[in-house]
Amino acid sequence: MKSEDDLIYDLIFSDKVDYNIDISDYSKDIYKHNEFVDRIKSILRKSKVRILKSAVLLDSKTVVWKLKVKK
Repeated sequence: MKSEDDLIYDLIFSDKVDYNIDISDYSKDIYKHNEFVDRIKSILRKSKVRILKSAVLLDSKTVVWKLKVKK
Protein backbone atom coordinates (compact mmCIF):
# COMPACT_ATOMS: atom_id res chain seq x y z
CA MET A 1 0.00 0.00 0.00
CA LYS A 2 1.07 3.54 -0.72
CA SER A 3 1.53 6.16 1.96
CA GLU A 4 -1.36 8.55 2.47
CA ASP A 5 1.13 11.17 3.70
CA ASP A 6 2.95 11.06 0.34
CA LEU A 7 -0.36 11.63 -1.44
CA ILE A 8 -1.19 14.61 0.77
CA TYR A 9 2.25 16.10 0.23
CA ASP A 10 1.86 15.67 -3.53
CA LEU A 11 -1.61 17.25 -3.51
CA ILE A 12 -0.40 20.30 -1.59
CA PHE A 13 3.09 20.98 -2.89
CA SER A 14 3.48 19.57 -6.42
CA ASP A 15 2.83 21.53 -9.61
CA LYS A 16 0.40 18.88 -10.82
CA VAL A 17 -3.30 19.86 -10.81
CA ASP A 18 -5.10 16.78 -12.22
CA TYR A 19 -5.14 13.53 -10.26
CA ASN A 20 -6.60 10.05 -10.71
CA ILE A 21 -6.30 8.52 -7.26
CA ASP A 22 -6.93 4.79 -6.94
CA ILE A 23 -8.31 4.59 -3.41
CA SER A 24 -7.52 0.88 -3.19
CA ASP A 25 -3.82 1.90 -3.17
CA TYR A 26 -4.37 3.79 0.10
CA SER A 27 -7.15 1.92 1.89
CA LYS A 28 -7.76 -1.78 2.47
CA ASP A 29 -11.53 -1.32 2.58
CA ILE A 30 -12.66 0.41 -0.63
CA TYR A 31 -16.21 0.57 0.73
CA LYS A 32 -15.04 3.27 3.13
CA HIS A 33 -14.04 5.52 0.25
CA ASN A 34 -16.26 8.36 1.53
CA GLU A 35 -14.26 8.57 4.76
CA PHE A 36 -10.99 8.67 2.81
CA VAL A 37 -12.25 11.38 0.43
CA ASP A 38 -13.68 13.48 3.29
CA ARG A 39 -10.43 13.23 5.26
CA ILE A 40 -8.31 14.34 2.28
CA LYS A 41 -10.75 17.15 1.42
CA SER A 42 -10.54 18.44 4.99
CA ILE A 43 -6.75 18.49 4.89
CA LEU A 44 -6.75 20.28 1.54
CA ARG A 45 -9.20 22.88 2.86
CA LYS A 46 -6.92 23.60 5.82
CA SER A 47 -3.96 23.89 3.43
CA LYS A 48 -5.76 26.48 1.26
CA VAL A 49 -5.90 24.13 -1.75
CA ARG A 50 -9.17 24.58 -3.66
CA ILE A 51 -10.89 21.62 -5.26
CA LEU A 52 -12.18 22.59 -8.70
CA LYS A 53 -13.57 19.19 -9.75
CA SER A 54 -14.15 16.03 -7.80
CA ALA A 55 -15.69 12.75 -8.97
CA VAL A 56 -15.63 9.30 -7.43
CA LEU A 57 -15.90 6.45 -9.94
CA LEU A 58 -17.01 3.14 -8.47
CA ASP A 59 -16.08 -0.21 -9.95
CA SER A 60 -16.54 -3.74 -8.63
CA LYS A 61 -12.81 -4.01 -7.87
CA THR A 62 -11.65 -0.46 -7.22
CA VAL A 63 -12.65 3.13 -6.56
CA VAL A 64 -11.00 5.97 -8.48
CA TRP A 65 -11.19 9.57 -7.31
CA LYS A 66 -10.73 12.07 -10.14
CA LEU A 67 -9.62 15.37 -8.72
CA LYS A 68 -8.65 18.79 -10.07
CA VAL A 69 -7.14 21.30 -7.65
CA LYS A 70 -5.95 24.90 -7.63
CA LYS A 71 -3.05 25.85 -5.41
